[in-house]
Amino acid sequence: MKTAAFVSLLLLSAAATPLLSGCAGEAQSKPTAEKPKAEAIPVEIAAVVQGDITARYAGTAVLEAEREAKVVSEIGGVVLSLGAEEGQFVRKGQVLARLDAERHGVLLRQAETELERLKHQDARNESLFQRQLIARNTYEQNKSDLATRKAEVDMARLSLSKCAVIAPFDGVVTRRRVKEGQLLKVNEVAFEMADFRELKARLRVPERASAALKPGQLVDYKADALPDQSFPAEIERVSPVVDAASGTVDIVVAVDNSAGKLRPGLFSRLDVAYDNVAGAILIPKTALLSGDRDASVFIVRDNKAQRVAVKLGYESGRNVQVLQGLSPGADVVVAGQSALTEGSEVQALRANAPAEVVAKR
Repeated sequence: MKTAAFVSLLLLSAAATPLLSGCAGEAQSKPTAEKPKAEAIPVEIAAVVQGDITARYAGTAVLEAEREAKVVSEIGGVVLSLGAEEGQFVRKGQVLARLDAERHGVLLRQAETELERLKHQDARNESLFQRQLIARNTYEQNKSDLATRKAEVDMARLSLSKCAVIAPFDGVVTRRRVKEGQLLKVNEVAFEMADFRELKARLRVPERASAALKPGQLVDYKADALPDQSFPAEIERVSPVVDAASGTVDIVVAVDNSAGKLRPGLFSRLDVAYDNVAGAILIPKTALLSGDRDASVFIVRDNKAQRVAVKLGYESGRNVQVLQGLSPGADVVVAGQSALTEGSEVQALRANAPAEVVAKR
């Protein structure tokens, strides 16, 4: 019985072997499954071009008067009358206000009377001294008293002249700070005035841009209060030092106010052209992957993205100059960069050509 069962098992194994061999051959004959191909990433590209670029520095400032002053009273006294009002143009030496001069007039007359007495005394002593009828010390003491009285008369006359508050230069009264009948103290401010003909704007320019700025360079000047008008202006002074804290240089711009339309305190916008580059390599600013000076961009070659480091120069409103890293004719990605990595397959769409070149920094 055992022998018959063993023989039956061998027969079953032999019958199953061709079936297994057939299954294995069938499995080996099937082709290996391919990995799915990555989809191309749609991006927008623009060509690297050549063109002229003008470097400009744009800034804002508050217009100032080169000459402005707080006019004070050098003596104290009651204000008897006013000679000027706010907004009025005055000439140098014009009386702005008169103070009560009675006390100073009395002091002057007193000093002049004493001076006359000493003059007569000096004339008499001169004759007596020549005849050796008075001592030398008496003669010299009278000479000293006479000189002192002359100085007192001069001081009294000066004090009397200071009873009028005088304009120190030609200009406009910007503020009247006294009233008629008011007691004005010594060195108290009575008026404020400024010369509107000499107006200045002060800019703090980055050290890099300041190196190309020179006195005499023209400046495009506009005031927010007069948006449709432009005024002649030019750089007058460039500070010889750099502010260590801010890394900037002070620039003083002289603004022509011959038309009389500008006033100190106006908020102003200034635009200075300081360099021009012909045949510069230009790309849209939207192609940049970072805002650093050593930035990078993606270019497209054979429908694949390649990251390239670039060195930047001047910038325009929409364009930027490339100093190193790109050549004219290359295609840079201007939209869709965030989804790219090195070697990504891309589907490129052509963007519009770069706009006009007017660089600003």
